[in-house]
Amino acid sequence: MTSPAHPASPTPNRRYFEPKRRSKWRQWLTNASQKIGRSIGRLLFDAESRPRPWLRSLLFDTYQRPRPGLGGVVFKEPGRPRRPFAAWLTHADDTLPPLVRHLPFPLKDEGRRPVVVVAQGDAAPAEALVRTLAGHHGVMMLVLDGVALSGFPAAVIPVDVAGSRAPRAVLLDALAQRAADYHPLFAVAIGFGAADAADILEQRNIPVVALAGAPETYADFVEALDVALERASAVAFPSDAARQAALSLLPHRAGRRRLVIGNAPEDVEAIGREIGAELDNELALVLATDPAQLEVLAIPREGDPPGEIKVPARLASLIAAWRRKALLKRHPNRPPLRRPYSGFHPLIYAEHHPVACFDERRYPLSHWIEKGRPEGPWAVPVFGPPAAPVASPLKVGLHGHFFYPDLLPELLERLAANASRPDLFLTTDTPAKVEQLRALTAAWPAKVRIDVVPNSGRDIGPFLTALRDVLTGGEYDVLLHLHGKKTKGRRRAIGDPWRNFLWENLIGGDHPMLDAVLAYMAAHPQVGLVYPEDTHLLDWARNGRVVEELRRDMGLTEPMGTYVDFPVGNMFAVRPAALAPVLALDLKWSDYPVEPIPLDGTVLHGIERLLPTVVRKAGFTTAAVRVPGTDWD
Repeated sequence: MTSPAHPASPTPNRRYFEPKRRSKWRQWLTNASQKIGRSIGRLLFDAESRPRPWLRSLLFDTYQRPRPGLGGVVFKEPGRPRRPFAAWLTHADDTLPPLVRHLPFPLKDEGRRPVVVVAQGDAAPAEALVRTLAGHHGVMMLVLDGVALSGFPAAVIPVDVAGSRAPRAVLLDALAQRAADYHPLFAVAIGFGAADAADILEQRNIPVVALAGAPETYADFVEALDVALERASAVAFPSDAARQAALSLLPHRAGRRRLVIGNAPEDVEAIGREIGAELDNELALVLATDPAQLEVLAIPREGDPPGEIKVPARLASLIAAWRRKALLKRHPNRPPLRRPYSGFHPLIYAEHHPVACFDERRYPLSHWIEKGRPEGPWAVPVFGPPAAPVASPLKVGLHGHFFYPDLLPELLERLAANASRPDLFLTTDTPAKVEQLRALTAAWPAKVRIDVVPNSGRDIGPFLTALRDVLTGGEYDVLLHLHGKKTKGRRRAIGDPWRNFLWENLIGGDHPMLDAVLAYMAAHPQVGLVYPEDTHLLDWARNGRVVEELRRDMGLTEPMGTYVDFPVGNMFAVRPAALAPVLALDLKWSDYPVEPIPLDGTVLHGIERLLPTVVRKAGFTTAAVRVPGTDWD
């Protein structure tokens, strides 16, 4: 069946914000500047993306650190290099090993994990501590610009920092990198002379107990004291009076966790074991809880080292990276994170638990599991493939918008993997394409309706406006919405894998996923929206203004966080009643932006991100579907 063509769209009279379009002059200027930039880039960087020698000598020292005052040229923000330098700076650590190769580091003892002790100058105050620690651990002692006493039960490593050709910060980083190879349980930094060493050890994910020393010295070392209070995993004071003296100088640190009283050797060892076990405990806790949910970590990614992907090692690196970002107060999603555990959004959870996840540097996933996996906007139920195809008892329609009709055969092939046969509602933009779609669906064993729609509103307009009669007619229990996603030119590498991922999870191919989705919705009548679980963790991007307008018009009052979990790519299964708030907008063709639309920030992008909120406003919940091992980039 083919419905009459819709009338041409009237002159746009948009109610919703639309980003300003770039003029032809601006587009020309952008293209020209990009071309000039590429030419300049070839002058500044070689074929391996390394800065040419003259540029390296201008911007960097021998150890690939920016020269004083030039950090802003190299970094967008602390720890985030500008794109031209990013690949090259990943190898900055390669400059460190030669700086400490001559030092007498001990052979590794695989039988027990060591403890690192750092002292500046005089090592005598560390003697009793080292003897206590040596009763249970191998001790590796770094003596900076000093000589250790003879007879220490430790591997003593004297380091001539003052006489080194490398800057102190670089040399300490080289020592921390070398120490991290031993996977120490914890470290102890004695006195404020070693505060910078404690900071750098923490950045290498070696938890540190900083010994604060006598309170009469605090006023002379306020900066070092502040570094210790901010960065060390624990700070041990000799008395409560000493702690109060420190906080009177630095009252903004009063809420700091693990400001402990007692720096006797036994006390230091006890707190060291506590902080040292924290990372290991977080890893063990996650690995012991539904390991199948961690399959997303086994998916190969660009830049992975050669060989088999080991999920525990990847998870450990994620926990370590999170702790380092939290330590350095860096943006949690730069570089972008991936979902580590199916059904859980770590950034939404962290935003709701800032003290634990940012101040205390707890990994969101392990903290969530530790707390009993509480429900909240950070958790969505997820289901996977069924054992076999089973036809659904629900009345089901499937809307597919096909600007590219050549993709319909692929969809029909995927539908054939299922026992369910939904009614098809197809939309396209020309009568010629209607004929192609009609020929391809001639043998479909259920109802077929094909509408001609304006080339407006991408896939959302055809669904919400052209099929409004279907959505509000009450005939269908569930409607699926999808589209023939394709990108041309240099972005084709994104469009095709993305479509394959969405269709594989929502419709199927290797598995009868349409049947799985419908079976889940039949068994869970409160679920109003099901969508493929994407591993990307996204925020509202440039949609803030249009989202606020849509929230106002739909009466959405659910609080907005920084991050949002939604049907990325805008393909889903939905109960028509769950769309009541957005259907109440009664969107017309004139409400959609005219092609070519901006890449972000339009009413189309706003509706896509707001769909879960819309469904919850209507009194339903959401769920996600995932075929293990699938992803799209």
